[in-house]
Amino acid sequence: MRLLAAAAALTLWAAPLAANEQVARLMQAMHLSEFMEILSEEGQGQGRAINESMLDGSGGTYFEAQIKELYDPVWMHEQLSHAVERNMTETQLEQAAIFFESELGQTRVSLENSARRALADETIEELARTAYVQIDRDDPFYRLVDEYVQVNDLIEKNVQGTLSADLSFYRGLASGQAGAANERALLGELLSQKDDTKAETTEWMYSFLLLAYKPLNESQMRENIAFSRTETGRALNLALFDGFDDMIDSISFQLGAAVAQALTASDL
Repeated sequence: MRLLAAAAALTLWAAPLAANEQVARLMQAMHLSEFMEILSEEGQGQGRAINESMLDGSGGTYFEAQIKELYDPVWMHEQLSHAVERNMTETQLEQAAIFFESELGQTRVSLENSARRALADETIEELARTAYVQIDRDDPFYRLVDEYVQVNDLIEKNVQGTLSADLSFYRGLASGQAGAANERALLGELLSQKDDTKAETTEWMYSFLLLAYKPLNESQMRENIAFSRTETGRALNLALFDGFDDMIDSISFQLGAAVAQALTASDL
């Protein structure tokens, strides 16, 4: 019996991690909790800006509490984790975890999160945008960053995500005002602004990546790009966009509804 029990224990110990454990491993390697804290701070900042621009600062503590609840980093972490588990195989999860647990993977995550926090400072963001505008397009570092952007289709995917989030916001705004959104008109208006959205997305993305990846050497950049080209890298990229788009659409709809509620309250 003792031998059988010992054999069973060894079998369990040697078994591969279950999918949800692989997801947790990957999310930890990617420092997702830290990134969600950053997104939460950014979201609450956007909420405060909306309070000023759409509510003339009259949202009050209740509106502020709603914004904080919407951008709950724990909930956001769960949504992205579910999307990754839903869209990636166990083998892909393990391979992605191995990459992000590597020295390069950890360096990349640290640089991205640091740059994201830095861009919260308007002065640093302006400097980063200026650096992007002024950099020589034939500069080897710029060409590597550009290749990374193209391989991951970062501009088009982010533009589509922005348009979807904006549409969700206006749907929520209309629903909170007991009216139906004229989606054809809304979509037409948003699509008419697509070129501006793309230009802003492009400038921000390159400014961010040029700042974040500046400490990486050519070999590290090429290894980073090579991972993005793998089946695992492509699967992770698609899973992350799927999760982010669903998450932000949900938040945007609820944010629109919260604004409508605050507008209605102010009219009473």
